[in-house]
Amino acid sequence: MDVNEEIVKQWLHLCKNQFTIDDIRFKVRGSKGGSNYSNIDLFAADTKGNYYDYEIKWRSVYSIGATDKETINGLIGQMTRKERVAKIKEIIGSGSYKKLFITTHQMFGKRKEKREGFVRAFKANDIGVLFFEDIIDELVAAVNTSGRYDSQVLQTIRMLKYFNLLK
Repeated sequence: MDVNEEIVKQWLHLCKNQFTIDDIRFKVRGSKGGSNYSNIDLFAADTKGNYYDYEIKWRSVYSIGATDKETINGLIGQMTRKERVAKIKEIIGSGSYKKLFITTHQMFGKRKEKREGFVRAFKANDIGVLFFEDIIDELVAAVNTSGRYDSQVLQTIRMLKYFNLLK
């Protein structure tokens, strides 16, 4: 699990009361018959019995072009591919779940209207979009300087807040 996924995982635990399973691997079939592996970054359940499929893409400088429908369709396809759906059904049975794509504002573009267009494309495919900027703000606010945390991510935030290096 990379640090971006770990940040989201800690946010889900601390702020959303969700239990998570990470890096769920599944086999995918290519258009030419070959196979490879993919993974579900995070799969979660909350205390109400709701399930969530999270795909996490951190991009600090990369931005999708306003007309780059192929990239957007590829990201949507990654979350809706039949092998991914089958793997989730293997875990939860026929229950429903929410698909959520997490990225940065930068990846969807600096202009708000451009971002909103990409978010609409995801919504049209029943995929919600969340942004790291919001997640990190909420996570930092939830960490207490006098708290005890077993996670390196949360402990780092706690220390940075303690030394007034974060809000």
